[in-house]
Amino acid sequence: MFCKQQVAQLRDVVDEIRDRGAELVVVGNGSVEQAREFRAEQALGFPLYTDPSLTSYRRAGFRRGFASTLSPRAALHGLSALGQGFIQGRTKGDPVQQGGALVIARGGRLLFHYVSREAGDHPAHRQLLAALDEGAESGGAGPA
Repeated sequence: MFCKQQVAQLRDVVDEIRDRGAELVVVGNGSVEQAREFRAEQALGFPLYTDPSLTSYRRAGFRRGFASTLSPRAALHGLSALGQGFIQGRTKGDPVQQGGALVIARGGRLLFHYVSREAGDHPAHRQLLAALDEGAESGGAGPA
């Protein structure tokens, strides 16, 4: 439910991301077949990769565990997602792996790093867009 919610939220700003010269890329952790199913179900218009080994999640410092998945705040996020029409279906991937968001400039410079504190904790779009704007203003390498 939270993956669907976050993808729907990102879909709303993908044009603004591209207007800034960047590309939105989503990384899941299910199997390749599950990623294909998710991509089709969500009608994604941006790249989706999968990392069942969770290596990219560990390197990004993203949390994993039951405490962050089943916390009271995660339950509140769940109620909010339900209120927005997102329903929990069959889990695809590691159910206790939390995500986050990275904004990486060309050349690998990290412009923004957000670690979800619990399931359903997503960064605000304005944070992602601001990171892209700051990266462009800093005169360094532009967004990837």
